[in-house]
Amino acid sequence: MTDHLYLGPSLPAEAAREALPGAILHPPVRHGDLTACDAGPGDRVAVVDGQFLQSASVRHKEICALLGRGAEVYGAASMGALRAAELGPFGMVGHGVVHRLYSSGLIDRDDEVALVHADPDAGARPYTVALVSVRVALRRLRRRGAIGPADETRLLEAARRLPFTERTWRRLLTTTAGVSGNALETLRRTTAAPALSWDVKAQDALALLRRLARNLPGTSTRRRPAPVTTHMERWRRAAYPDDTVLVSAAQLYAEDYPELHRHVILRLITGSAAEDLDELGHHAFGLARRRGLFPSPNGSHNPHPGLPQAWTRWLDPEERPRTGTTIHQDPAADGGLVRAVALVLVRSYRWRSGLAPIPALTEAIRPLPGTHRIRELAAAADTLNATLAERGRHLDRISPQTLTRLCLRRWKAPDLAPTLYDRGFLDLGDLAARATRFCPHLALTDPPAVRLQGS
Repeated sequence: MTDHLYLGPSLPAEAAREALPGAILHPPVRHGDLTACDAGPGDRVAVVDGQFLQSASVRHKEICALLGRGAEVYGAASMGALRAAELGPFGMVGHGVVHRLYSSGLIDRDDEVALVHADPDAGARPYTVALVSVRVALRRLRRRGAIGPADETRLLEAARRLPFTERTWRRLLTTTAGVSGNALETLRRTTAAPALSWDVKAQDALALLRRLARNLPGTSTRRRPAPVTTHMERWRRAAYPDDTVLVSAAQLYAEDYPELHRHVILRLITGSAAEDLDELGHHAFGLARRRGLFPSPNGSHNPHPGLPQAWTRWLDPEERPRTGTTIHQDPAADGGLVRAVALVLVRSYRWRSGLAPIPALTEAIRPLPGTHRIRELAAAADTLNATLAERGRHLDRISPQTLTRLCLRRWKAPDLAPTLYDRGFLDLGDLAARATRFCPHLALTDPPAVRLQGS
């Protein structure tokens, strides 16, 4: 089990290390950090502080994706408390006073926890004070009878009016009118003490870490599944660019990639762990029939009665089942029919949000003996691109026609369809987005044949 802690001005790093020994400390979380985090089943991620002005704030879907990978995600004190209040139904566990204030709706603005602080390299020391820290400190003093309700109201209203970039105790105590001298003196003494004695954010952060150190379980309404969106998949690819490059290079260079692609996609479609392609094809055929993807036997005027009309466009004439074969007969009677259905399902497959299934393909490609050669070719392509860029020749000058010509030459194919789909590219736009970087290498070096399964 690994603990990841995203922390900044709410609690000094030394106090955090003492409270949760062995935790990996990260700076305040930003958009992309959790996508790149390698936490998985059994790991814990504690979000305390986060950035939102210096960079884009952590997205809700990033946290949901991390939960979907099996990690436990906790939030407290600051950005973590806010996100945990928003994502409790999806499994994020909140802790502390600030989280309860957000969850109950007593506070709902982002700037309740916002403040200005030093860079993480300089210790992330806070320069201003968060509104929620002012709010809770004042209420606690009032409950003890140290200040009156009128003083609390005036000071809180003054704190609300100050921008978070200017909200300091000094500014608050020297510019707020109508506050009694005793109340001002009480606040000066209180806030001159260490932050842990009065700052609810520091207290919440420390309490969460101590709870994690004692392995006390959190409480959450686990767990509503979060949708995978186009944005989330693009963020994931940005965090793991090597995965996309590896898959794209294999699709382009490897002679035997289509077989691997068919195997992976049929497994994704059927949920079967079978290794044999014919067996996977039969599973896919049965699934398509159970899902009602075939027309009724009496209602079709399809000139190819073995397949729905729309399906035939995914097949070359020689791949279509023989005349007289019907989709409703026993698939064992005609292996060609099963193969045709499997081909259509693979070629037309679109992963969630209409994207290519990069994670599953990466997992299948990595252990194969020819993968090291694919990586070498991809590295050689990048080196060549860098050399050409120094000479003023850039990838944006490569036309779609040039890309198509080079791919057809590499694949020894007369036309892009269906080879394009057999190699896992969704369309010409997907091909251009992921294969253009390899064009100079294909054009100028004519790379040798390579197989993922080895020679």
